[in-house]
Amino acid sequence: MCGVAADGPPRPGVAARGGLVRRERSPEDRTHTWWYEVTAEGTEVLRRALTASGRPVPLRLGQRPSGRADALLFLPLIEVSRRNPGRCELFQWLATMETSSWLRQHDLAQLRADGYGVWLQDGRCLRFLVHVDRGPIGVFAEHERATSGLGALLVGYRRADRPVPVGAVLVIAQDAEREERLRTDLLRGPLRNVVATTTQQLLYRHWPDEQLWQVPGETGRRRLVELGS
Repeated sequence: MCGVAADGPPRPGVAARGGLVRRERSPEDRTHTWWYEVTAEGTEVLRRALTASGRPVPLRLGQRPSGRADALLFLPLIEVSRRNPGRCELFQWLATMETSSWLRQHDLAQLRADGYGVWLQDGRCLRFLVHVDRGPIGVFAEHERATSGLGALLVGYRRADRPVPVGAVLVIAQDAEREERLRTDLLRGPLRNVVATTTQQLLYRHWPDEQLWQVPGETGRRRLVELGS
């Protein structure tokens, strides 16, 4: 995302026209939100501005693009927090690389996740890991489209010898068919942790704290903060 400051970089629309950032918007997103990513030219402009002001330049400036979990969960939860001050808050968020570090600190280096967060709402707290289904992977037959790549999403949890210290593991499936296949697999072989699923389409239409999350074996869906209970 492109930051905005009164005396800082250009506003996103101006920066996009100037080639400093590129932007995209999903046709399924009911908020019609534009997502911005800095270009090489924008990175160099920011680097020069930081140097001229005497501020430190991050070593990997411009080399860490936002992940899918940032767009589907992190930024929407930030907006929910902004709209409901005092009632809910995304207390902590770790992006993919920081999540890997957090997992190693807990001797769970075999796990891979797209993000880690702590969500507070109505006096309750949920710590979670999130995985985003990228859809079919590699060469596959048409009848394998609904299952290709799903097995790799949670394989690390099956190898772990203890539960991960979170209230829930969230999985965002690419579509409803893949979510249903994932729930079926989890019913056949449950994990030690609570797993809750939803779809990208549902997250485009609703805020992620709402009643979107389904636990395998249950009817209906839960609110995000209810998953750890």
